Amino acid sequence: KTGTEYADRVKTVIVCPPTIYGKGRGPVSARGRQAYELASFILKQHYTPQLGKGLARWNNVHVYDLSTLFGALVDAALDPSKKDDKEIWGEKGYFLCENGEHVWGDLAKLIGEKAHALGFLKEKPEVKELSLDEAIKSPAGFEAASWGWNSRGKALRGRRVLGWTPREKSLEEEVPEI
Repeated sequence: KTGTEYADRVKTVIVCPPTIYGKGRGPVSARGRQAYELASFILKQHYTPQLGKGLARWNNVHVYDLSTLFGALVDAALDPSKKDDKEIWGEKGYFLCENGEHVWGDLAKLIGEKAHALGFLKEKPEVKELSLDEAIKSPAGFEAASWGWNSRGKALRGRRVLGWTPREKSLEEEVPEI
């Protein structure tokens, strides 16, 4: 409301990232949550969790690509020709941020396989189906709920309006580091 009512003085924008992966550069947290908690769970519990049939889909973005979207927004804020651009600020100022999507069941299996191949697990972990309630009550806590939910979108506006282009590794390529 502030960004539309006082658009001449206050520029607002909302960025909505999905699963964030990649090693962060900040002083507080060097990693995202969902995929890293999944990997931690697999390493500690020695099995691959799967909520329902494991078919839930979720978008993902590398933390560096997310930072370039924020950088593009800062550049737009500093550019006098874009200070009143209604495609960036205010009512339309909502940007999804993604570089693809993953299927939680497939990602869990991949993490388990890589953990075994890298010697972190003695045996290839078996898949164990969990209900949502079981997942939430597991050591992963509420974080595990997302492994069974869908969250999908396309970062069309960031690409079109800001010229943003993600360039980093895919989530699957990053699994050994995770």
